[in-house]
Amino acid sequence: MAREFMETPVAGRSLVSKSRRLSPIGIRKFFAKLPDPRRRVSRVRYRLLSLIVIAICATIAGANDSEEIALFARTHRAWLARLIELPDDPQQTPSHDTFDRVLSALDPLAFQKCLLAWLQALHEHTQGLIAIDGKAAREAMARAGERGPLTLVSAWASAHQLFLGQVAAAPGSQELEALPRLLELLDLEGAIVTLDALGCQQAIVEQIVDKKGDYVIAVKGNQPTLQAAVHKTLDEAIAQEPATAATLWKKDNRRRRQETRLYLAAPVPTEAAEFDAWRGARSVVSVTRDYVDGKGQTQTGTRYYLSSLPPKVKLLAQAVRGHWTVENQLHWVLDVTFREDHNRSRAGHAQANLGVLRRLALSMLKNAPGLKGSIDSRRKQAGWDEATLEKVLFGRQASES
Repeated sequence: MAREFMETPVAGRSLVSKSRRLSPIGIRKFFAKLPDPRRRVSRVRYRLLSLIVIAICATIAGANDSEEIALFARTHRAWLARLIELPDDPQQTPSHDTFDRVLSALDPLAFQKCLLAWLQALHEHTQGLIAIDGKAAREAMARAGERGPLTLVSAWASAHQLFLGQVAAAPGSQELEALPRLLELLDLEGAIVTLDALGCQQAIVEQIVDKKGDYVIAVKGNQPTLQAAVHKTLDEAIAQEPATAATLWKKDNRRRRQETRLYLAAPVPTEAAEFDAWRGARSVVSVTRDYVDGKGQTQTGTRYYLSSLPPKVKLLAQAVRGHWTVENQLHWVLDVTFREDHNRSRAGHAQANLGVLRRLALSMLKNAPGLKGSIDSRRKQAGWDEATLEKVLFGRQASES
C-alpha cells in the first residue's frame, strides 16, 4: 500500500514509519508548498504537516482551542501515528504551546488555500449560490481596546454546505475592508453572490461582474439614492395596470413559527439614471415578511435588493432566502457548537487560522457519508470512534482502502 503520508525524517531523530494511504486523496500533496513559519525547521521535533493533521482531526472531533487540540493528540497518539510521523517515544506529543506558536505564525491565506484544495477534492462543488457575510470573534479581542473585535468574512456555498474561503479584516476595520480580498480569492464564474447592505458598493458590484458572477445585494440607507430608486421602481411597477411586478407568496409554519413572505420583482428601468453606476443591474426585489413573534404579536418588515439577475421572482426568492444559510448553517453553528465567540486566542494569526479549521471541520461534518444528527452529535461521534473520524476525513474508513 502506498505510503503517501510519509515525511522526511528529522536529522538525528528516529521516527515511526507506519503512515498509510487511507484514500485516493493524499493529504501531503495539498500542503507541499505551505511555508513553515518556524525559524529552525531542521531542528523542529514535529513536522508542520503532522501538526496540521492533528489540528484538523482534533477540531473535527470536538477540540475548540490549542489546549484541547494537544489533549486530543495525547489521547489518540497510536491512531495518529498511522497518519503522520511522530517520535519513537510514545509519551511525546505536541504541547499546546507548540500549536499556539505555529497557528499564530502560519500565513492564514496560504494555509486556507491548502485546506480548501483538499476539501474541494474530497467534496465536489459546482457553482451556485455563494453567501458572503462577516462574523466578529468578540471574545478573542475582548481586551484589544479601541481596535474592537476581529472580523472574519466568510464565503459559504449554500446548496453544498461547504466553506469556500475566509479573510480576516485588518485590525480596527470592518468586513468591508476584507470583502474585496475575499472576492479575489473566489471563483465566481456562473455563481450568484449574495451580500448584505454593507457590501452594496459600486466597486464590489464591478468586481463580481468582472469575475463573471451575478449578484443579489441588500439595499439600505447607506446608499440613499439607490434606495430611493429601488422603492420608486417597485411602486411604479405595482401601480401599473396590469402590474408589471412579478409576485410570489411563501408560507412557512416550521418550528412553530407562522411566517408569510411576499416577494416582488421588477426590471430596472432603462431610463432611470440612478442605476447607471451599478454595473450589470437588471432587477430590483422586495421581500415583505409577516410573522408572529414569541409574544404572539404580528411583526412586519420589508427588505429591498438589487440584482444582476433577470426579474424572475422564483429565482430571486431562492437567492434572497438562501443568503440566510450563512447565518443559520455557518455562523450560528460556529458560536453554539464550536464556541467561536468564547475563544480568546489573540496572538498573531491564531484566531484566523482556528477560524479556518472550524469552518473546514463544519463542512466535512456536514458532508460526511452516513453521519447523522446535529453537528455537536457528529463531533462527538468522530471523537469517540476513530473509524467515524476516518470517514469524515477521507470519505471512507481505513479498512475500506
